[in-house]
Amino acid sequence: MPIVLGGIEASLRRFAHYDYLSDKVRQSILADAPADLIVYGMGELQIVEIAKCLQAGEDIKEIREIPGTVWKMEVKAWRELKEKSKGKSREKDESENVSESIAQDASLYPAEFFKEYIEIPSFSEVSQDKAAFAKAFRISFLEQNPVTGKGIVQPHPKTVIVQNKPMRPLTEAEFDHVYELPYTGEAHPSYTEPIPALEMVKFSLTTHRGCFGGCSFCAITQHQGRMIASRSIESVLREAKKLTEKPDFKGIINGVGGPTANMYGMRCRSWEKKGACLDKACLYPRVCPALDTSHKKLLELMKCLRELPGVRQVFTGYGVRYDLALEDEKYLEELCAHHISGQLRIAPEHFSRRVTDAMSKPGKEVYEKFADKFTAFNKKCGKEQYIVNYLMSGHPGCTLKDMIEMAEYVRDHGGYTEQVQDFTPTPMTVSTCMYYTGLDPFTDKKVYVARDKKEKTMQRALMHYRSPANYELVYEALEKAGRLDLVGNAHKCLIRRKEKQRK
Repeated sequence: MPIVLGGIEASLRRFAHYDYLSDKVRQSILADAPADLIVYGMGELQIVEIAKCLQAGEDIKEIREIPGTVWKMEVKAWRELKEKSKGKSREKDESENVSESIAQDASLYPAEFFKEYIEIPSFSEVSQDKAAFAKAFRISFLEQNPVTGKGIVQPHPKTVIVQNKPMRPLTEAEFDHVYELPYTGEAHPSYTEPIPALEMVKFSLTTHRGCFGGCSFCAITQHQGRMIASRSIESVLREAKKLTEKPDFKGIINGVGGPTANMYGMRCRSWEKKGACLDKACLYPRVCPALDTSHKKLLELMKCLRELPGVRQVFTGYGVRYDLALEDEKYLEELCAHHISGQLRIAPEHFSRRVTDAMSKPGKEVYEKFADKFTAFNKKCGKEQYIVNYLMSGHPGCTLKDMIEMAEYVRDHGGYTEQVQDFTPTPMTVSTCMYYTGLDPFTDKKVYVARDKKEKTMQRALMHYRSPANYELVYEALEKAGRLDLVGNAHKCLIRRKEKQRK
């Protein structure tokens, strides 16, 4: 029976990876599991090709050429392939018999194979050498490009993992077709209790895939890619009309978007020929001028949704990339006027330049510009709406000094929030690579990492400095950082003096 793994969990574990729970490097899931293939990414195109091959009578172990899949090669075949590739041209390869083990595990001649695939440090190397781990990550990260990317080979002790280049994004017509299949939109009958998470998405609409935001701690670019694939306006409207026909629909569409709310319909002129750039990011340290940042198509869609019979409100629901929103003030004005339910959730994550640089996020000056515009447009609309910030502690590069800087910023700008998360390493993100290796994989420079559980707890406590339960932790953090000037009764102080707190 052929076994094919898929979904985000298998996709992000396709290479040797750092596992936070066990605090060690683990093998590719394909090396550990008795499976034949991994379909990585969103998978619709791959699974159709696999089904066609199986229907035609092909053995699952011979399906090797489909983009967006990962397969296994025998160690013996890999060694022979490398030996035959040394100093030999394709013509010489053709004149000789290719060994049975190579023919079984690789459809390409050796010289040709190594034009299309790159070997990265093996599991044995990356599990023992953090510099090798960073190198392997860097190479694999830069090849996740469906236009110019090459396949990746990573030897493991008992097998060799081979990732083919990524599958191309869906066309608009394909995307429309996938999302207009006759789904029920209901929980599986096996669930007898309500599913709280379902209520959040039941009346939401997916408009696009992919994200060119490039946040270091996010794995979406490794799963959906940086190029945006969008549905047609007509397709989204047809789905919205079906929502209005559901008996429990109350007239509110809770969310419209994708990984980010406001990238629908956006493109870059370089994507068709070379995919997303390898030498620069789309939004960091500033928005690339080659990127089409017009929100015109999104505005048209939102207007059409508002005008649908039976629809009372249309909310964004998904995260708004605020540096991108600043590129189109018409979008920001429409957002404030029609598509916020009182609070807009955005994710500046941090306000220390050193940390936002490590995160590949815009600095606080961009956040402040957005906040000012947001306030101005709400005043113009006659609405009282607020920004809710999502913030992060414990990210690689973040010290106690940086967290104190963020706490002071929050104190001064009235942004105290409960929406704080501690950084948790997940496979295939830049941040996880930095966390495990202590290195920036693209520069090899050292990065500070708060590994000590006590320090991580203190960092998080600094974001909730008003909580009485955190007093001792905040005091200890300030004392350790040499910032006891922030203890006392003055306006600038984060907590009162210790003696008074204990009375």
